[in-house]
Order: sequence, then structure tokens, then C-alpha cells
Amino acid sequence: MTVPETEAGFRTPVWGGVLIGGKSSRMGRSKHLIEYQGVTWLELTVGKLRKKVDHVVISGGGEIPGSLTGIPVVPDVQGLKGPLAGVLALLRWKPDVSWLVTACDLPDLEAEALDWLLAMRQPETRAILPDLQANGQLEPLLAYYDTRCRGYLEEIAASGGMRLSTLAGKPGVITPQPPIHLHCSWRNVNDPDEMGRAFVIGVARVGRNE
Repeated sequence: MTVPETEAGFRTPVWGGVLIGGKSSRMGRSKHLIEYQGVTWLELTVGKLRKKVDHVVISGGGEIPGSLTGIPVVPDVQGLKGPLAGVLALLRWKPDVSWLVTACDLPDLEAEALDWLLAMRQPETRAILPDLQANGQLEPLLAYYDTRCRGYLEEIAASGGMRLSTLAGKPGVITPQPPIHLHCSWRNVNDPDEMGRAFVIGVARVGRNE
């Protein structure tokens, strides 16, 4: 029996992709190598993804901590800039799986946010780009990209576009609003001041959970 196209995509394995290699000009150093209690943000992110997906892959370029040397590293698509280069690289490298993708600079990423993204999938879903405030400001750097989303990304790349949010409005692309208590998982850190605030918030959250 032939499996319907919508169901076939929904049944594909889900792998995790961590995007690294941004210029980090405001931070002044590679964000994925920033350490929290002796562990890099990249190692922390990989550890969180590993609990939710079949395999984890690093997308981009840069130094990789020794503890992660066994993880595949996929270079960005040449000729493209920004996160599109990393996400499309993953879909080209392993086109028969779907991807739970996250940036490396989300220090408050929670396992529950990953669970929420996976729970939002339906057989017809091709991408999940959260809209935290339901105002059209999408969050493509902690998002889900189905294997069938590759055609859309190839079209964006071919047209000279760079923004993953261009996926909005295409068939099968949904933009749900996460629960408010999970919004912190999408908060990224771009400069030392933000990193300081992230540390304070992180300590406070740990204290509440003890």
C-alpha cells in the first residue's frame, strides 16, 4: 500500500541540528564556545537535543569541543548567508529525515519547549515557526523543519532570499504561539550585557527549582 504523502513526511525520523558559526560581532567571540559552569553552550544544547531526537548534527563552521568530536559537522551551503545556509545544509545532507533545529545561543532552552514543538506536528506540517506574541514576529532558530520543507527552502535560496521567515504562508507551514511559560526558551544572547542578564536569570530559575 502506498503511504499518502502527508503521512509519509510525518513518519520520518526526527534529527536535531545545532546552528553555529555566526560572526558574533557584538559578543566578540564564538557564542557556541561560551561556557556555563565549565560546559560550553554547544555542549549544553547538544545534550538537551539528544534526549528528544534520534541523532544530533552540528551545522556551520568553527571549533568543536573535544567531547563532541564524534558528532557530524555539516558546513553551511556555499553562496548563502545567515541561518538559511545552515538549515538548508542539513536538509541537503540528510534529506530523508526531519529536523528540530536550534541556535547555539539560547541559554534558557528547556526540554519542554522541544516537546511542545514536536507535539505541534501534524501529518500535513512542513515547518513550525513559533510566533511568541502572535504578531508575525517569527522564531525560525528554534523551530521544526519537515523533510518536505526542503523544496520551499531551495526556492528561497534560488530567489536570492535569506530569511527563513519567508516560509510563512506556504502550505503546511504553521506559526503557533507557545505557552507563555516557555517563551524564555527562544531568548537569544547577542552581547556581553545580555549574557550577564542571562546568567542572573538562569541562577534565579535554578534557585526556584531547588
